[in-house]
Amino acid sequence: MITRINSISFTGHIIDAHMHSGRWWRYDNLYDHTPDIDTFTKQPLPNGDTVEKVVVSNLDCMVRIEPQGEKAQFLSDELTGNRKLLELVKTKECIIPLATCQPGYGSAENIKTLLEENPKQFAGLKFHSEQLNIPADSAVYNPYMEIAKKEKLPCLFHSGQTFDTPTGKATQVSKPQQIYTLAKRYPDVPVIIAHLGGNGDANTMTAVDCIINSIKNNDAKLYADISWIDCDNPSKSTLLQVIKRLREENALDRLMFGTDAPIGRFGFWGENYVEPIHAYTNNINEIKAMIKREFGSDADSITEQIFYKNAKDLFIERNWQSKGAAKKVSKTKIGIIAGLLALVVGGLSVSAAQQNNKANTPRPSQIVNAK
Repeated sequence: MITRINSISFTGHIIDAHMHSGRWWRYDNLYDHTPDIDTFTKQPLPNGDTVEKVVVSNLDCMVRIEPQGEKAQFLSDELTGNRKLLELVKTKECIIPLATCQPGYGSAENIKTLLEENPKQFAGLKFHSEQLNIPADSAVYNPYMEIAKKEKLPCLFHSGQTFDTPTGKATQVSKPQQIYTLAKRYPDVPVIIAHLGGNGDANTMTAVDCIINSIKNNDAKLYADISWIDCDNPSKSTLLQVIKRLREENALDRLMFGTDAPIGRFGFWGENYVEPIHAYTNNINEIKAMIKREFGSDADSITEQIFYKNAKDLFIERNWQSKGAAKKVSKTKIGIIAGLLALVVGGLSVSAAQQNNKANTPRPSQIVNAK
């Protein structure tokens, strides 16, 4: 699976855990990004990597239009847009499809119908709280999460900044903490924090804290993709902090490579005179170089885990089902267990003492000789 090349890392298979089909805004116009998927999947990348699978949701179900005097609508409803994605899957085997949901506008019954009509076709559900303009911890998501729980489907949530930065305002509806709150209501459902809480050390590490707390508290199954993290930082210093922190907590299996392609620099004509294919490849090379520079002999295994294995385990092999969340033990049970252990230890101590006394008791011959 892995072939070492010079001092950077390896060429191998990649799963992009966050990509799209459909239409999104490009300047003041809507642009159909669907054909752009081929840019990254039809042939190996310039660096030799092969994007084997891409986790895709349809942007048509996320772009909101608001005709005056009418209830907000989307370019496509839950049934139309997601069925269109499944038609695309028939022509592009690399796609792992997610069904985009519209809580507050659509109906969980639509998603239920979609899954019944297309058993085992969708690998998960997608929610874009910013486009819905509904906080991620709102109860309107519950009926959809119930379906995810029943069907054992991971859920990908758009996330945004917790704090204001020079380049953007804090979100009010897509904070990692809000996503964590929802995930705690459904601890058996894997919930992915897309974009890892937004760019910037404080925003990103807030999302990492949520992941680590969910593991320590055994109260949710949180994952994340790294789309847009350090997007303009070749050294990938924030991502380095993320990897180190998750490694320390034995939680690196929760982190996946993703790009949000073909949006922004990864679609249309690219940005800053860099074509999408080269922007995509440069991003991968910079991440690999940082990992190789910082982690030495462990670099290849870390790279494979982030770029391939974690997404494969979650979306394809679905290994998270066998791992399960650890169950909390009540104080009462802890007390009972402690009491039983005390009895066992006490019994062993008594038995040892009896054996010791027996061994030290003089035999008749010893008594005679003593006389």
